[in-house]
Amino acid sequence: MEHLRNSLKMLLKSLRFLIVNFFRFLGRLFFLDLWRDPTARPVLFYAFAIILLGTFLFHWLEKWDYLDSLYFVIITLTTIGFGDYSPTTPISKVLTIFFGINGIVLLLVLFDLIRRVRQRQFQTQVKQLAQSDGPMMRKMADATTQGVTNAPEPTPVQPAMPKVREMIGGFRIVRNTLTKLFLIDLVMDPQSRGVLIYAGIVILIGGFAFQSVEHWSLFNSVYFMVITMTTIGYGDFTPSLDLGKLLTIFFGLNGIVVLLSLYDRIRAVRGQK
Repeated sequence: MEHLRNSLKMLLKSLRFLIVNFFRFLGRLFFLDLWRDPTARPVLFYAFAIILLGTFLFHWLEKWDYLDSLYFVIITLTTIGFGDYSPTTPISKVLTIFFGINGIVLLLVLFDLIRRVRQRQFQTQVKQLAQSDGPMMRKMADATTQGVTNAPEPTPVQPAMPKVREMIGGFRIVRNTLTKLFLIDLVMDPQSRGVLIYAGIVILIGGFAFQSVEHWSLFNSVYFMVITMTTIGYGDFTPSLDLGKLLTIFFGLNGIVVLLSLYDRIRAVRGQK
């Protein structure tokens, strides 16, 4: 009976750990850590104010309904730009220039904010760990240093043939380039893997959603999801129904979230190396 009770306690602790870390991951993914940071909060408030202002202005100028106006502002700010909606009056075109430039600036500012806020968080965690477990960490560092100092001298290796050495160096360059190009280093990193899994799940869910709502094929729906979330926005597929536009707003913003999170993980993983 006691063994069963201990097993249940361990199971509850494991579940609590998984749930806490899952919500922590979602919090970082949707910038809740930025909302808690006083220096980042004004930028997020500014972004929301710009979105609301643009929605009302384009509703008034272009006589679009509020959903279409919100859809146009989000597609413009996120630099997707499908082309299914475009300004028709000189004032609207001037406003579109303003919102387009604001979108680029906001993305750059968010990149920098994520870097600075999460760097401060990491430094704070390191300080807290050092204060709580300082002696233990020093002992571990001393033991590591002593092990390196007392390690035997490595046996000298005969240099390889020049051509073989050049071939090996070329293979390494190709391998490292492909690793970075296809984000294999992020796949191997446990903290980055969650962002990639989340992106894949969102693309699949969005694919099935647009297949059901817009009656596209699943292939074209997944294609549309990738083009939208990467902010490419060719315009060969655009939503025609209100529900499709709402989904596009949601997934378009999700694309920005995923791109910013991937940028943060790339900087963290490759900065360590």
